[in-house]
Amino acid sequence: MFLDHAWRRFLTVVDHAPTLIYRCRPTSSPWPDDTAALSLLADAVIDAETLIDEIVHGGSVSSQERNARAWPAIETWLTDGEIFLRQARVSAPHRRPALPVTAPARSLTTGRPALRSH
Repeated sequence: MFLDHAWRRFLTVVDHAPTLIYRCRPTSSPWPDDTAALSLLADAVIDAETLIDEIVHGGSVSSQERNARAWPAIETWLTDGEIFLRQARVSAPHRRPALPVTAPARSLTTGRPALRSH
């Protein structure tokens, strides 16, 4: 039961992690030692993608076999997921800061005479 639930949750990781892992540059981050953990996670995701492909196209993978083959990838995610998340955050494109909500609104009529109809 736990592994079935973990597998379903891990599918989201498998869907999104490859692109994010590709963007991560641990050697230029504050945590250059994260390279090994990201490599392990990338391998785990590749293994999970292979398993998914077999399930989708072959269909003959029992839930017991799926769980046995998926567990190493899930375990890697549970172990190194935080490292991946911090590297993904550091590698994300930076957005321009938003204006503070407390910024005063400028009047549209300041400096312009009001139009009057005759």
